[in-house]
Amino acid sequence: MKRSFLAGWFCCMAAVCAVSCSRMPDVPARAEAIPGPAHSVRQGEAVKTALAYTRMVWHGDSRHVLHGKDPDGLRVDTPDAGVAWRKGDAFWWRTDAANKGMPYKWGGFDTPRGYLRRLQEDAFVVAGDYSSEEKVRLNDDAVSRYAAGVDCSGFVSRCWRLEKPYSTRELAALCRPLTSVKEMQPGDIMLREGVHVVMFLGWHDAEKKYFHAAEAGGIPQWKCYETIYLAEGLKECGYAPYRYRKMKP
Repeated sequence: MKRSFLAGWFCCMAAVCAVSCSRMPDVPARAEAIPGPAHSVRQGEAVKTALAYTRMVWHGDSRHVLHGKDPDGLRVDTPDAGVAWRKGDAFWWRTDAANKGMPYKWGGFDTPRGYLRRLQEDAFVVAGDYSSEEKVRLNDDAVSRYAAGVDCSGFVSRCWRLEKPYSTRELAALCRPLTSVKEMQPGDIMLREGVHVVMFLGWHDAEKKYFHAAEAGGIPQWKCYETIYLAEGLKECGYAPYRYRKMKP
């Protein structure tokens, strides 16, 4: 990854206070339906959509793994357990267990049910595609149509019921900036333009220092998940709070 991009991910991770990431029992695949595009969105809808991504359960097998070129010649690396570089990592999807949370896919915009349908019906589709220096350089030209999943800005775009995926460079134009992180309400975001975006779900403490968040993460998660952030920690890393202009209470 580009140095600024990589630094942004690690700075983001430094602000994490707690992460929920336990191994799941072997349970049936399930995914909630999410609403389609709309002119506006309510806070509760945005949060419900976010949780549909982080809490979906799915099963992958060896045919959903790819570390090489897809039929179009684009490099794809699925975030499966075989590529975890850190011993004890709990965020990689496995072929021998039920997996929680949709995998990260560079340029992805799948819905939870659409993701399950693609894995079940298309023999050539693989589960996710993590970022790389080459993908950052190529941007949209590096998006594989043979990988299923969602990236950080595609995740927020779905939560806001947008008609297409907006990049981290485009989301701010749809929003009004907040003067303080303590103004954040459910459905708002912490954004570092061109790097990453995190959705605010609610405050963790009465002093409004820590907040519950959902995101389609990169290093080291590479999936949709929930966590707790130190608000000022993210701000110090270059993230700023925004509210979608068409967000309703």
